[in-house]
Amino acid sequence: MRRRAGEAGFTLIEMLVALAVFALIAGGALALLRISVDAELGARRRTEAMAAERRFLSVWTADLAQAAPRPARDEAGSSHAAFEVGGAVLLRFVRSGWSNVDGAARPSLQKVEWRWDGKALVRSGYPFPDGAAPDPPSMMLPLAAAPALRFRTGDGVWRDRWEPQREGELPVAVELLLPQAGGEPLRVVSLVGVNYQ
Repeated sequence: MRRRAGEAGFTLIEMLVALAVFALIAGGALALLRISVDAELGARRRTEAMAAERRFLSVWTADLAQAAPRPARDEAGSSHAAFEVGGAVLLRFVRSGWSNVDGAARPSLQKVEWRWDGKALVRSGYPFPDGAAPDPPSMMLPLAAAPALRFRTGDGVWRDRWEPQREGELPVAVELLLPQAGGEPLRVVSLVGVNYQ
């Protein structure tokens, strides 16, 4: 049985053109999918970074706002000023308002310590203001470079160093400059010990 000329089907050229068109459409769809996945991952990373900054700002400002003019003692029994700056420690002070939801035998005051560990700002709390070792640090905000601090004293002047005249003295405010990749540092100004001023 012979086929007629009209029933011959697709030629090789027609098949190649159809495959080329299909490959072009599939390649475009794949590129579009890749762009949308990259955009979604970038948005997720930025959202997570913004959430980390907000969590950090919340804890940082709450700690400083509740700073108490109370000197503390270290594990060896040496007395330290109410607000310490310098060395490996970015800030160390005693704060009030420590919630005791489980009814543990401890005060409502907590000594806290902020450090830059070379990769991030970390926070450690102490179970007691005097004579206790710090709890393990918690990473609060990843940073590429060390932050800078300035302190506003009672006379309204910003100073690069904190040099208290009394052991229980607190600055009025702390300015924290957080380095940002490829831009100006983020400036955070927080009032200190608003309940004690």
